[in-house]
Amino acid sequence: MSALGLLSHVLAGLSPFIVAAVMARSSLLVGTAVVYGVGSLLLVGLLAVPRARGRVAAAWRELRSVPLRTHAVVSLAGFLVAGVAYYVGLSRSPRVAEYVFLTRLDWVVQVPVAILVLRETWTRSGLAGAALALAGGLLIVWTGAIGSSGLASASCYVIASLDGYIVAKLVARDMGVDGAVTLTIGRHWVNTAGFVTLAVLLARPLALPRDPSFLALATLGAVVLICLFLFRFAALTRLPLWVLSAQAPVQALVALAASRLTEGRPATSTLVAVAMIVSGELLVAYGRSE
Repeated sequence: MSALGLLSHVLAGLSPFIVAAVMARSSLLVGTAVVYGVGSLLLVGLLAVPRARGRVAAAWRELRSVPLRTHAVVSLAGFLVAGVAYYVGLSRSPRVAEYVFLTRLDWVVQVPVAILVLRETWTRSGLAGAALALAGGLLIVWTGAIGSSGLASASCYVIASLDGYIVAKLVARDMGVDGAVTLTIGRHWVNTAGFVTLAVLLARPLALPRDPSFLALATLGAVVLICLFLFRFAALTRLPLWVLSAQAPVQALVALAASRLTEGRPATSTLVAVAMIVSGELLVAYGRSE
């Protein structure tokens, strides 16, 4: 499950660059609506398989029970607000990598909340590693010339995302993998409905680019998002939320690598931050094995 958590963070580091390219070929609302719309169609195709449809239907019925129903509604509402805030901020940020670093601060908040609210078990070495890795992520943020672009949206995203994941942990813990799959479908469909509605109401003109690369990038972005959500929720079925949160600085490494491909050697402070993140992640892994 730790590997799934790490992989979800790798995809989360790549996703903004793909979606930003889609938005650059259209607009914020049209681009995100198409990405999520394509993803929803892919999920409909998955549900065309009788076995998959049966398991998801059974999980939906289980989610209708109390308190799972309340947990699911609160979690999906948080993810909807977080999704809208995230992409609004992304569209306003001149540098994608900087915005990725800024929004990843939601995981810093989730570590103490997961331990204090969910009463998750922890080890000293694991928590020390989490603190070291998160400090490295913060160092990248504050030495990366983060501007005010998207700051308000990022703050809204952090709060809503915290709500979504805290409650999603309760659902995933109680329902297992079937619950993770159901949360993935529910989150994607709820976000799709939100972005398509906003695009229809606010996007003028509502037109899709004829560039073939637009649909290809949108499809790639949709697949990455679906896998990201699925891996993350699956990891939460057994992995403590604070451990998943401690793995989040990996996103900063991915975004850093993507942004540095054409910018040359990173600064010394950045290399120090990377060393802190890697060392912290190794301590977290060691702490989990104690």
